[in-house]
Amino acid sequence: MAGNWSEMGMHSLEEARAAMLAGLEPMAAESVLLAQSAGRVLAADVAAAVDLPRFDNSAMDGYAVIAAEAGTGAQLQCVGEVPAGSAFENALQSGQCLRIFTGSPLPVGANAVVMQEDTRVEADCVEITEGVKPFEHIRLRGEDVKEGEPIGRAGEVMHAGRLQLLGAAGVARVEVYRRPIVGVLATGNELREPGEALGEGGIHESNRLALAELIRETGAEARVYPLVNDTLDATKAALRQAFDECDAVVTSGGVSVGDHDFVKPALEALGGELDFWKVRIKPGKPFVYGRLRGKPLFGVPGNPVSAMVTFLVLVRPGILKLTGTTDLELPAHPGVLVDPLANRGDRRHFMRVRVDATGQVHAAGLQASHAVGPLGQANALVDVPPETTLTEGAAVTVLRFVS
Repeated sequence: MAGNWSEMGMHSLEEARAAMLAGLEPMAAESVLLAQSAGRVLAADVAAAVDLPRFDNSAMDGYAVIAAEAGTGAQLQCVGEVPAGSAFENALQSGQCLRIFTGSPLPVGANAVVMQEDTRVEADCVEITEGVKPFEHIRLRGEDVKEGEPIGRAGEVMHAGRLQLLGAAGVARVEVYRRPIVGVLATGNELREPGEALGEGGIHESNRLALAELIRETGAEARVYPLVNDTLDATKAALRQAFDECDAVVTSGGVSVGDHDFVKPALEALGGELDFWKVRIKPGKPFVYGRLRGKPLFGVPGNPVSAMVTFLVLVRPGILKLTGTTDLELPAHPGVLVDPLANRGDRRHFMRVRVDATGQVHAAGLQASHAVGPLGQANALVDVPPETTLTEGAAVTVLRFVS
């Protein structure tokens, strides 16, 4: 479709997302040690290798007893103790008790544990000051997780809680998807590195910093490349290198229709295909999605707010699909507007807001696509329909990009 991109129509956000996601597949799977799987996405279901708990054990420090003989005032003979990690070799007999600790295996014959606070001890005689019922203060074998039970599903992220569960269940290795490597480019003759002298007409480039961090938050690896001059040859060379070294590429700037916007023609000159380049949202209408050698190109606008918003609502779900996760959406929750939000345009507007700890939603200042000041305070977006004003006190759904 080389040469006809200027004639492409504008897509809705849903159309653009569906078109992208339909052509994306997760990376290949690999087996890794459980300790190396943090932040990765499971590529196969995982089953527990053992029961949890592995054996009936005590939930308290105290005395293992036969419940029918351990009423208030009963006196029992203590016949030993069982620290965690050991076991009592004999069965508990009538009139006996056993000193036991949290996590210690319950001896054969016992069916309850009396807390040490509910006893009075003299030598090997233990008086029960408060009786117990059968199975009180006991953790039963397999009551938490049973051997062979699914404890991890393909598409789930290995967070700390899941690591804890799989480790406790005896899982040593897991199948996970390889982390995608995502190249990050920024184009523009006016761009300078932060801290570099600006000169006449120069500006500091910051999109790569934000985009790389957002990429890392998806679980992918970000690879940041040097700034790219606004020429066709320079853009082609930068794209060629990034596609050679990465599984996907995100570009910033150079995606509109100006004389110095070279991302689209450079992609086509390298043999790539352009799927679409305009999306009916604000900020961020000029957005490129294409492919080179089967690898995706996500081209976000150069305006900082446009770059961030289009990444969050378009690029992020695409990269998440490459990681293998099944949850592609931004975290969402209800909130109540403190400030009105007005969209007088004909495109849905993803407005930047700050949600406080009580769920109140504050407008984050100027909503222009170049205004980076409010980005430092914003932690969420509100999707405001065209020609709509959301008044103070309105209930809204906020899309969080900072927890």
